[in-house]
Amino acid sequence: MAVIRVMEPGLFTTVQDLGREGFGAMGVSPSGAADAVSLRIGNRLVGNAEGAAGLEMTLLGGAFEFPEGAMVALAGSDFGATLDGKPAELRATFETKPGQVLKMGSTRTGARCYLCVRGGVEVELFLGSASTHVLSGLGGFEGRALRKGDVLKIGAAVVPFWQIRAWHRRRSPLRSTP
Repeated sequence: MAVIRVMEPGLFTTVQDLGREGFGAMGVSPSGAADAVSLRIGNRLVGNAEGAAGLEMTLLGGAFEFPEGAMVALAGSDFGATLDGKPAELRATFETKPGQVLKMGSTRTGARCYLCVRGGVEVELFLGSASTHVLSGLGGFEGRALRKGDVLKIGAAVVPFWQIRAWHRRRSPLRSTP
């Protein structure tokens, strides 16, 4: 089973998806990504459903090890990410090799950066959502922000990656037309 090991959690990093709608009458907040567009973009880049759970970092990113390696993407604000000390591109898909560490610093633009991993972050769902609601201690990873030493499961990928790469090539705005 592939995992993400939290080496440093950053200022406030939580598991988020697109939230849980329709439970307000029961007093349950929808939670979900503060920047849903960026979460959707990150998930599309790695071939997940748009609402798959990812990590939402606020103002200061963390450091994450991928013991088995993973296919990842960063979307949202620029946190100056590096993979084993080399710059990691924002809004692009890249592979981490086993044992590599992805590290983010403080924000250069905006407030939130999303780390999406192929297969999504796998946590127990609460009312159909993986989103963390810290004030109530519900959802996400143990209902709280991540801490150093936490280990998160990566879900199973649904679509073969070669199909995703082909999709990106067909839709790339940088691709020249004949």
